[in-house]
Parts: sequence; C-alpha cells; structure tokens
Amino acid sequence: MANKPTAILDFGTSKILALMAEEISGQKLTITSVGMAQYDGYMNGAWNEPDKVTDAIAAAIGAMEEKVSAHVRRIYVGVPGEFVRIYVIEAKVSLQGADPKVTSEDVEKLQAQATEMLDKPSGAIIHRSPAWFRIDDGPKTLEPVDQKGSTLEGMISFVVADQFFISDVSKRLRQIGIEASGFFSSSVGEAIQLIPFEERDKTAVLVDVGYLSTEVMTVEGDAVIWQKVLPIGGAHITLDLTYGFHKPFELCEKVKRAYSFTDTKTRGIEVETEDGKSETFEGEKVSMIVEARVDEILEMIEDAIERSGIRLGRDSVYYFTGGGLMPMKDARIYITDKLNHNVREGKAKIDKLKPTQIYTSGSGLLELVFNALDMESEDEGFFGKIKRLFGR
Repeated sequence: MANKPTAILDFGTSKILALMAEEISGQKLTITSVGMAQYDGYMNGAWNEPDKVTDAIAAAIGAMEEKVSAHVRRIYVGVPGEFVRIYVIEAKVSLQGADPKVTSEDVEKLQAQATEMLDKPSGAIIHRSPAWFRIDDGPKTLEPVDQKGSTLEGMISFVVADQFFISDVSKRLRQIGIEASGFFSSSVGEAIQLIPFEERDKTAVLVDVGYLSTEVMTVEGDAVIWQKVLPIGGAHITLDLTYGFHKPFELCEKVKRAYSFTDTKTRGIEVETEDGKSETFEGEKVSMIVEARVDEILEMIEDAIERSGIRLGRDSVYYFTGGGLMPMKDARIYITDKLNHNVREGKAKIDKLKPTQIYTSGSGLLELVFNALDMESEDEGFFGKIKRLFGR
C-alpha cells in the first residue's frame, strides 16, 4: 500500500493507546507517533467512569498528533475482548463438475453459508475467518483450493462486536472532530501477530493479563475460536500488597513492578517513596502475597479453558502477554512451572516501545488494519485475501 500514515486507537483496561504508522514500498511498518492516556477502563461491558472516556480518547490522540504536528481526521478502532462475542459455525458445500476440485468460489460459498447459519446475532460482525477446511474426510487445511473431492467443509469463526461499543466510541470520536474509519478485533490482531502459524495449526492459547481483567482465548488456524474475559488482573496483585503492608497503592505498584519470581524472596525489594526516601519490603512476605494472587489467576485461566470444551494437546503452546503480569521478572518461568505446560512470552513487534508487553494489543491491531487496507487495494478472491491477511 502507499505510504499514507494510518492511525489506530486501542482500548486497554487502564490506558488508551493511539498509534500512527506508515508502510513504505511494502516494507515493515514504521511507527511514526505514539500517544497514551490513563483512564479507569471498563468492566462487565460498560465504562467504569463514562464521563471521563472522551477526554482520555482526546488526550491519547492529542499526544500522538503533537509528536508529528498533524491533525488526525480518521482513525481505526480496536474492539477489546470485553465488548465482543465469538461464534463458531461449521458448514459444508458440495463440489460440482465431472472431476470436481475446490475453487475460490466454493470457499466463498461455504463462508457465505456459515454467515447465513449465524442467523443475525445482535451486534456487528467485524471479523470472519477460517479455523480449518476439509475435503471429504481428509486432514484439516487452510489451503483447500485446487484439491479434488466431492465435499468441502469448514469451521468459520465470527467476531461480533457489541453495538453499544461501536455507537458509543463513534459518537465520542465525532465530538472531538474525528471519524471512526472502521472497527477491528484487538484480540484477533494480537493472536495472529504473536502466535506463529505452525502453533495455531495445532490450536494454541493466548492469555493477555491486563490491569483489571485477563483475556483468555484459543486460536486455531486463522481464527480465534473461543474467548473468555476474567475479572482479575495486575491491579489485584497491587491491591493485595496494599492490604498486606498497609502502604499506598502507588508505592505497592512500584513493588510489583520490581518483583522477581526467582530472587525477591531472598533479597527483598527496595523502592523510592514519594518524598524521595528509600523503603525496603521484606522479600518472603512480598513473595507470599504476589504468588498467592498469581496462583489464583492461573487457576482461573486453567478452569476457564477446561470449561470451554476446547481440547488441547500436550504440544499446544500457551502464549502470555499483557502489562498486568509479564513485565515482572521471570514471570514466564514461574507460569511454566505452575501450569506444567509449554509457555512462551508474546511480545509486540515494536522494539522501540518498552515494555513491549503493554503494546502487544496495539501492535497486533495496527498490523491487522494495514493488512486489511492492503487487501482492499488488491483485486483478489476472498481466499486469496485470507492468505494475505495472515501473512503466509
């Protein structure tokens, strides 16, 4: 696509992130500006402080604009997991002809049939992507075109966004003179960017531990096939420290950020107070408080996956990301030991933004938007677009 700058807006549970980037002559995305604003987030499908959301949006976009001395008039918006529902539909079509083989038209027909079977859910479909295709009773594939057989079946995932979120954010953007160019699933962008295709082919798990909540999703092929938002996150670790030490929240947040799962218990933690003095926190007590809450988060994640009905193999990989847990030193090592699973850390492809864990959602959303814009500029069938979208 052209080197026209494109802006995205990503909503976390404690911050709103605005990113501007451009792609020149097919090269990798270049971030040209970043803006961020803290706010009180959302819970149970609603804003925690609705009167302050518009100001936070304006602050994030304004900070982004200031760095490039430009005014944004259109922006693409990420819909967080709190405001989406995942539907998975299996469909089947017969292949035609004397020597039938799958065409791109057959793939489009199957996905159109799956869309009809969805039966008009409340909300807006913002993504439709395949988990797998199968010809007759053969193996699963994401590249069925030109394969011979009599029937084509497939599992198609739909991401449906709450109309409340779309209408509310569109209205808030108009109030500050900006148009929402489109809505995309932040979860889909994050999952596809962070998890290599070979891992998604075996079904993988992505866990994004945020500030107020944790998103757990399973990913197969090019689709998020299940998602659950848990009402627990990094802020709950900090709250436990405030109760345990009877210290201010801001000070305990520093303690959490300085925590190491491998050596804090023996060394303790020293942080700077508001008046510039140093205060030491006894390591064994800090570890007891932190690990108790982290263990609870991990138990809730495992329980949610078990209840989902999704079958995972021993070779299925868990990817963890998000600013609520992963910036803590050696978090991956601790999680791997507790879950007894292959755990990897998902990091954004934006090396200059630190810590990278808090930018994974925005980074994935940005890449998803750019790929979608690329597809619009190409004259290709639906299946060709899907292949381009997920970069194989």
